[in-house]
Amino acid sequence: MRLNVYLNAYQKRQFVGVLEGKDEILFEYAPSFLKTGINLSPFMLPLKSGIFFDKKQTFEGLFGLFNDSLPDGWGCLLLDRYLQKQGLSYYDITPLHRLSIVGKESLGALEYEPKEMPNEPLLEEIELDELSFGAHQILEGASSDWLDYLKSLNGSTAGARPKITAQVSDDFKTIRTGREYQKGFSQWIIKFSSDTDERNLGALEYIYSLMAKKAGIDMPDTYLFPSKNSAGHFAVKRFDRQGKNKIHVHSACGLLHASHRIPTLDYENLIRLTSHLTHDEREVEKMVRLMIFNVKSGNKDDHTKNFAYMMTKNYEWKMTPAFDITPSNGINGEQTAMVNGKGRKILNEDLIEVAKISGLSLVKIKQILQEVEESLSFYPILLREFLGRSSFHQK
Repeated sequence: MRLNVYLNAYQKRQFVGVLEGKDEILFEYAPSFLKTGINLSPFMLPLKSGIFFDKKQTFEGLFGLFNDSLPDGWGCLLLDRYLQKQGLSYYDITPLHRLSIVGKESLGALEYEPKEMPNEPLLEEIELDELSFGAHQILEGASSDWLDYLKSLNGSTAGARPKITAQVSDDFKTIRTGREYQKGFSQWIIKFSSDTDERNLGALEYIYSLMAKKAGIDMPDTYLFPSKNSAGHFAVKRFDRQGKNKIHVHSACGLLHASHRIPTLDYENLIRLTSHLTHDEREVEKMVRLMIFNVKSGNKDDHTKNFAYMMTKNYEWKMTPAFDITPSNGINGEQTAMVNGKGRKILNEDLIEVAKISGLSLVKIKQILQEVEESLSFYPILLREFLGRSSFHQK
């Protein structure tokens, strides 16, 4: 199988190179792209001539640059179900098959041709509770009637929970299908609960997004859409889409081929990566602040796919806004990304010791600690506001 790869960032589309293979996946940059000097994946896939092959097969032979275009969990389930519906057995499905379905709808700005996917549905309004029901039908294996429709709405959004990508009006009153830019609308990801989730997880995720903003965390816009069956559906504005522009995004997982399925990077690694990649102390401070918020809030699912970087119009790297910051148990109740060699019982002293690597002053680090703790103190107030009077509240 052979796929052409394109970079379509900031409305400028360029041919990047060719992916080819099955059991072994090869990649080669196009000579024209080598001349651009755009280093899309500086560590594992540097900008140079020759044929690249990942001997370690970290992502089934796919380089992290392209693996970041694929979804995880729910999105991968839809892709594989769709491919099986087309006649492929589970064992015949390769990463290139999945990329061929993703086509132009990957997270970030990479695009793949030829595209093997039905046209997306006609522009129409979306009813979230109905789609949530359809997602649960697929998870339970009870019906495939929803498959094509939910696949067309999912794009390649990552993460384990069921979700869709949609156009949301600026007043939040209308939700539509379609990914082409529409005046008065912007692109959002809207999540539903999975069978193992608490019914009110959407409201909890919204609460933590508000506290993160109070803590000075760089967050995308978020919103809680009403629901008849729960306290609401959580929505987050896509940071890889700005109007008509697509933005190149690369996760720490993909940049370093550091699997997100096992603990592979600690916060010291992540701070050093941010410094080396961005050369910007403001971005490094963002990572320190995010570390402190994750630990203090109880978000132990801080794996390598939950940290990412985006390329500016001038081809500089910045941290993306934070995402997936709701408290979770991680692995055996420990932080996936360790702090000062510890996965649990992490003290302020541990956070300070690791934060010092960033070059921030002790005064600044203690200030961030205080700001995060103050933001989390709003939890009881926000819980009462969004769940206190809800008949769906579950402890």
